Amino acid sequence: MFKVVVVLEGKSRNIEAISWFYKYAERLSYQLSLAEWGSKTEEKAEKFFRSLKPDCLVVTLDAGGKRMDSIAFAEQLYEIQRRYRKLYIFIGEADGHSETVVLSAKQSWSLSELTFPYDIALIALAEQLYRAQAIKNNHPYHK
Repeated sequence: MFKVVVVLEGKSRNIEAISWFYKYAERLSYQLSLAEWGSKTEEKAEKFFRSLKPDCLVVTLDAGGKRMDSIAFAEQLYEIQRRYRKLYIFIGEADGHSETVVLSAKQSWSLSELTFPYDIALIALAEQLYRAQAIKNNHPYHK
């Protein structure tokens, strides 16, 4: 089964944002979960990335990342589902991603050229994951 883990590089204290995230997660046909990266040391971070299996993909969200409309995002996600069992999507703090995360990511995506607080990015990402599934299934939600 395909799994997506959204990783916050920091700590969310916004209960409403987390609630919205899980409302979208409940609608998905695959497992979507949330993790907090917190204050991992570089050594622990490097150990985590070295432990990932080849069937895992690490992606960062960044304003400078690959820009896609919802259709392209759905196609990208579908291709990832075909090739990988687990997708880690990292949302950085205000200062961006740690160097270890940037070096470990195989892809970088942009939700927008705008910069969002990560609680808003979290909700927008969850909605786009749901929208991608709706597009794939020809569900009217996308229209």
